[in-house]
Amino acid sequence: MRLAVLGPPGSGREAIAGSIAAGLAVPCLSLADAVQAEMRAKTPAALQALQHMNAGELVPDQVLLSMIRNRLTEPDVAAGFVLDGFPNHAVTAVVLDAVLFDLGTPIDRVIDLVLPDAEVIRRLAGRRICRGCGRTWHTEFAAPARPNVCDRCGGELFQRHDDNSDRITAGLQSYRPAAAATLSHYRALGKLASIDATLTPAEITAKALA
Repeated sequence: MRLAVLGPPGSGREAIAGSIAAGLAVPCLSLADAVQAEMRAKTPAALQALQHMNAGELVPDQVLLSMIRNRLTEPDVAAGFVLDGFPNHAVTAVVLDAVLFDLGTPIDRVIDLVLPDAEVIRRLAGRRICRGCGRTWHTEFAAPARPNVCDRCGGELFQRHDDNSDRITAGLQSYRPAAAATLSHYRALGKLASIDATLTPAEITAKALA
């Protein structure tokens, strides 16, 4: 079984993708993981990527796809895989599908974690990070005993600059159009399954596996 799990920030996509992969006993693959593995191995694609990064440029899509292709030829993905968060604006569905078709490993199903913008903002804007131990808290879902003080180490809690409502809204305005194109592509292929991301992680995982 070969799946892709997509969803906006705050949808719990990474954890859900990992849980689904564990349930299927297949690897969970993210674009970041593929890039990091290539960097550690110092592959030709990694060297190309470093050249662009050192020049302050974006890594070209074709270089990213080369890294992904390398990862998808590893023996551990022979029985299947779960893609965490891509295809996306950097690696489009059409281009990724062409790579997977060439490898003989087309995606069987795409899981779309549906979360309204208001809930995304609610989840992200309430996050607080401890300056001391780095633990994440939430003003509503996991509030400390004392406001802005970590229960674990007594450190000060702060809000990341990208967790304010304006930045989250701006990020969603960029994310939604790209995501809509990807979802439309897989909907037309009859491969899209949408799941309510306000459910518990266990419920979402069970629905995805079903």
